Amino acid sequence: MRPAVVPSSNAALPPFIGPNLVGTSFTSYKRAWWKKVAPCLAFISAFCTAMAVLLVWSEAAALRKQAFDANMTRDYVLESVSMDNPQLIAYIRQVHLKSTTHQDPLNANETSEEKYVVSLSQSKREGIYVEYISRIGVTSSTTWLESNLNWRGILILTEPKNFFEAQRSSRNPRSRVLHACLSTDTDTKEIKYHQESEVQVTKLGDGPNSLVSDDGFPTTRLKCFPLYSVLLAYNITTLDYLSIDSPDAPDGQVLDTIPWDIIRISILSIRWHPNHSETETKNFIDKMTSRRFKHVHTTDTGKWIFLYNTLRKI
Repeated sequence: MRPAVVPSSNAALPPFIGPNLVGTSFTSYKRAWWKKVAPCLAFISAFCTAMAVLLVWSEAAALRKQAFDANMTRDYVLESVSMDNPQLIAYIRQVHLKSTTHQDPLNANETSEEKYVVSLSQSKREGIYVEYISRIGVTSSTTWLESNLNWRGILILTEPKNFFEAQRSSRNPRSRVLHACLSTDTDTKEIKYHQESEVQVTKLGDGPNSLVSDDGFPTTRLKCFPLYSVLLAYNITTLDYLSIDSPDAPDGQVLDTIPWDIIRISILSIRWHPNHSETETKNFIDKMTSRRFKHVHTTDTGKWIFLYNTLRKI
């Protein structure tokens, strides 16, 4: 048997195929695989991060909407603030009583109600009024008095569009416009209000504080001040003419908030809804009579006009 030939140390060795070559090929393969997979992993990571951020944002937005909806549907009442509170009066005077900008001419067509007021006041000049309108499409009954007899006063409007139109008008520079409603008790309130719907403010415990007639209307917030607070903010306690044009029974409740031993009103017009019962109507007339007012006229628009009787004893 021939012995195995042992190569000499100087002879050339054949290529070695072993672990080193296999390891190099595997590393190259991993690098190639990673280059292909890395973009996909990066995309998946970015996608998951974006979805997580979107989910957190959605949850936060839902919480904000829930808080907003709760605020928009809740009525707030300042029960501990009196009608003559100095801070409340200053707040109304400085923040809410707006002067007019005289950008638009004043539509000064005399209404039938103004004609009767002129007659009762004996064509008085420089009279003082307060007019409250919480109905849609109602013509103001004080523009002619301002333009022709130089009256001044406060125009209170609940409808934002009407308020901005009035603020742009050329009313007496001493007149003020107020975007608000009149409270039906001695408390100041903030209620939800559906624009272009009629506002009905009720006493606490008597039902909702605002009338929602159509869910399609945009909702906003509306302040409701006692009439006495508004008068004090305007620095008056004597009125030549008070006009209240609102759809339902709360008109009488607004008058119940007035301290009649302090406030004097010469002429008062009010819308009394024909759906009121005879008993409600009689009680209202009796109440006005006890305040020294006499029902003297009903306008063609359905408003009752009362005249203060200074000679009558209570």
